[in-house]
Amino acid sequence: MNRRIAVLTIAAAAMLGLSACSGSPSADSGSTADSGSAAEAPASDQSVADACAVVQTKLQEASTALSEIDITATTSDPQTTIDAFSETVDGIGDAAESVSNEEVKTATTAVHEDFVTVRDLMQKVLIDQDTSVAGELSTATTDMQTSGNELNTLCTS
Repeated sequence: MNRRIAVLTIAAAAMLGLSACSGSPSADSGSTADSGSAAEAPASDQSVADACAVVQTKLQEASTALSEIDITATTSDPQTTIDAFSETVDGIGDAAESVSNEEVKTATTAVHEDFVTVRDLMQKVLIDQDTSVAGELSTATTDMQTSGNELNTLCTS
């Protein structure tokens, strides 16, 4: 598998995964606080809507960082691509840690774990030049999209 094609595929899947995660919480999700207070320290009785509002903001930031990755430099400087993708992964981890609502935390943690897996497999392809993980990479990107869709469903229902 051509490394550049692999990374382009993953980047596209990652963007789709994050865009699926960053849907707006529905108006009837039981939000009792405005977005300003929702972004403060998590409360143990945080509603799904409040938690989703916090997560959505952080995921939008991660999505912006992901869109700024220079895919054309993948073959000449693969470590920079991995480092940039890692920043996105860290942002998703921060999103999971920033909420106390267990449903949203669990769903966001699943997205984070899937992004970690994709990042680790990308590193094998780009840095270690191990193209034997192509099947795993395909599965991981599907898992990433699935967990993103599940978070989106939770936050928009």
